[in-house]
Amino acid sequence: MQNKIKIAEIMGALGNVTRLDILDLIAEGISNPGALSKKLASPRPTIEKHLRVLLKANVISKYPGLSPEGQTRIYYRIAENFNPFLSELNNLVK
Repeated sequence: MQNKIKIAEIMGALGNVTRLDILDLIAEGISNPGALSKKLASPRPTIEKHLRVLLKANVISKYPGLSPEGQTRIYYRIAENFNPFLSELNNLVK
């Protein structure tokens, strides 16, 4: 039963176009909430909400980094074990 709950959580996280757009941008290297917000022309709080959903489903992970100006920022990456799944999913809909 736990597996089904986890699968439903993942599918729910992926069942939103904005979150899929965020995943595409993270895969392209845009992984800071502010940059994602600008690129998607969406308010930062909205982007952060979507990031929390993806984090909770373990689709992405976050890590600290430095901006080009040397400031500490939070960045996101697609979870290592999730990349093959996303690739296969993209292949299925082509």
